[in-house]
Amino acid sequence: MARYRSLTNQLPAQPRAADHLQVDFIAQHGRYADVTSVLNGSEHLRTGEFYVVFADNVDPTHTALSTLVAATPSAIPAVLATPFDAGAASSHGVIVCTDEGPVQRMAGLVEKPDRDETIRLEAECGIANLRLLQGRMRVTPRLLRYLAAVAQTTISEPKFSLALASYARSHRVDVVTNTQPLTDLGVPSPTRELVPGH
Repeated sequence: MARYRSLTNQLPAQPRAADHLQVDFIAQHGRYADVTSVLNGSEHLRTGEFYVVFADNVDPTHTALSTLVAATPSAIPAVLATPFDAGAASSHGVIVCTDEGPVQRMAGLVEKPDRDETIRLEAECGIANLRLLQGRMRVTPRLLRYLAAVAQTTISEPKFSLALASYARSHRVDVVTNTQPLTDLGVPSPTRELVPGH
């Protein structure tokens, strides 16, 4: 990053926590799903704690991971989330939170609820206690052991978000609210034209 800043005539910046992180893309082996990706990443890195960044969630501000790293203790699993938006709920995991402030606790998660389920969540939980899951999270050794056990005991691999919600029923999972936009390339945009063959 320092070399890039020098070449673009930008002033040196103070290092951020995320500047010290190693970023690797991991080849997939076995079933291809989120839990397998996390387990393969763990095997590749051979370290206790690491961060998962879904490549189809683009962070144009380059601050999302730093926000997650700085906001919570390193020994606790954590996810990045955005304030609740009912219109976007059907394309995200909707997190039910407890506590107040920029860091809350995950109490539950509903994966891509339909309109009726979204209305029910708003009524039962209140909008202030709902967040939308974004593609950044911290994985800890204890969570890894849980994911490995889940992967071995199920016929079809569960979604990572649902496995994390199951873990959160008996373990602390922090939810960090991010107000900066992330672009989810997996969600169709009304302003983005699809070109046949691409």
